[in-house]
Amino acid sequence: MSFFKTNFHLIHLPPLLPITICFIIGIALHSHLLLFSTFFACTICYAWFTYFKKCIVQKQLILCSFFALAGAWLHHKEWHDYHDFYTLTNNQKVTVTGTVIDLHTTIINHKNTIAITLTIDVIATIASPYKCNKLCVFYIKSNKNLEVGDIVSFYDVTCKKPTSDDFQRYQIKEQTFATVFDDNVAYHIDNHPTWSVRRWLWNHKQRLLDTLHNKLSPECFRFFSSLFLGNRACIKNELEETNKQFKTWGISHFLARSGLHLVLFIFIWQALFSVVPLPLFIKQIIMVLISCLYFILTWTSAPFTRSFALFMLNKLCLLSKIPFHLLHYLTLVCFLFLLYCPLYIFFLDFQLSFALTFALAWLNQVTAQYKNVR
Repeated sequence: MSFFKTNFHLIHLPPLLPITICFIIGIALHSHLLLFSTFFACTICYAWFTYFKKCIVQKQLILCSFFALAGAWLHHKEWHDYHDFYTLTNNQKVTVTGTVIDLHTTIINHKNTIAITLTIDVIATIASPYKCNKLCVFYIKSNKNLEVGDIVSFYDVTCKKPTSDDFQRYQIKEQTFATVFDDNVAYHIDNHPTWSVRRWLWNHKQRLLDTLHNKLSPECFRFFSSLFLGNRACIKNELEETNKQFKTWGISHFLARSGLHLVLFIFIWQALFSVVPLPLFIKQIIMVLISCLYFILTWTSAPFTRSFALFMLNKLCLLSKIPFHLLHYLTLVCFLFLLYCPLYIFFLDFQLSFALTFALAWLNQVTAQYKNVR
């Protein structure tokens, strides 16, 4: 036992890890916001009366209690904003105005349905307009000249609050405050920009998807679209039988897009560049550009975004000749995810993605220490 204590550090704690754990504790126990506030106030008072400037432990205690309070407050704010939205609409007819950021065809009840994702700018009620920067998804029967990037107003919309707490939590995590199913909803295009970055990107993504659909076999396109493009909506019907078979064997997670697919993509390109006579710096720049293009032209998920963020940090450290510590940067990315939306912590894809990556990074560190000892 003394050998291990002398030669191994079971884990080299990243500086952000303690405050990230406190932040997560605050999110998980958000209902005790008053308790966290009281504890933080008591910590400040205690540090003040015991000359906190001379005590590092007291400073760390204040920092940890602050982030626990911040996690609880951010989670409480997300729920408060969500409930305020439905208190405002109150099951009455409203007009929703916003910008179209996504537009695709999906299958609902065995019928082709147009799914429109809207970034809400204004919700107009009978009383007054209300500013909002969340998302709303409309499922309609047909699309009349509506394109991504358009500013559009939907009239006489009724936003019904879901009864399921789990679905409410999912909506908050996706920053989607309302989902509207109305085949006959009336809308008007308020502004159709001549050129839009969103429309340009969306058109290229759709063109890529259509080209692959025409050139690949149905089976190949099904898996390529799901795993490497991250688009499951266009192959929803085709995947139903495959999903059943994978669920029977308990391997349905293999159909989910993860950071592994980005790793495979990068590995293929690095293998190709290994035989190209170019300076290392130029190769790394090209790899960054290709990976950014791949990220932009595909449909993202939490694990994929996590992997892409770590890859970009790794290349940034490599190009600037700064040491790259995986555990440190993984903790940073995890903290930024939770800062963007605290409710990520309650979803399995986020939990498994970061927990498994953290475990692998730790095992890699222990293995490296063992080799150094030998």
